[in-house]
Amino acid sequence: MAHFRIMNTSQSSIHKFKRLKRELHNCNAIIYFNIQCIRRNLIPANAKIEVPNTSPAYRHTQLQVTNLRLKDKIKFLHCRKQKLNSLIYHLHLILANTWNNLWHHMLHMTEDRLQIEIRSKYKTLDKKLNHLSQQQTRTPPQLQYSFYPSVINTTDIKLCEQEMTLVEKGTKYNLHAKHKEWIRNLALEVETTITHLPPPPPPPPPKNQKKKKKNLKQLSKKGREL
Repeated sequence: MAHFRIMNTSQSSIHKFKRLKRELHNCNAIIYFNIQCIRRNLIPANAKIEVPNTSPAYRHTQLQVTNLRLKDKIKFLHCRKQKLNSLIYHLHLILANTWNNLWHHMLHMTEDRLQIEIRSKYKTLDKKLNHLSQQQTRTPPQLQYSFYPSVINTTDIKLCEQEMTLVEKGTKYNLHAKHKEWIRNLALEVETTITHLPPPPPPPPPKNQKKKKKNLKQLSKKGREL
């Protein structure tokens, strides 16, 4: 891009525009940082308020006070952002009337430079958030339990892993041999069970039994007459 020769009067307004835009981007970055701190339950250095540790509710109160401080700061930053937007808007109209078509090129140049600055700022804020989360996030201690073995082999017989797992299951998983006459016993048990069953209900009477009897009587009379 070609360099522009700018008069002293308009140069001050352009520098003011850059300064206001930079301040607006910084305001957005700080709002982002504070919102992330609230979501992750982090306490930044500028929001630390000491609460006396007099009861178990100390940690909850400390977190509530910090969140209130951050929320108030976010409200203040939004008010500041609204004022900056109005100032930038009026200054943008003045510069657009002054420089006409050249102002679009100048605006793109300033936006590109500011975007490079603000990206590096967001990267530093993300690093700061990760550092705070590593410092303030408490991981519960991992307890390691050591149990005594359920089976102790005091004999000279060596058992493999499968045999030891089978023995460790206990007596209810113990294997037992079947008796020689298990089929006869099973047949007797089934027979005794069947004898104790209730008798089946009588079959229902056939439908239209009276009509059938009448038809049979009529047929028998006709047969006698013939």
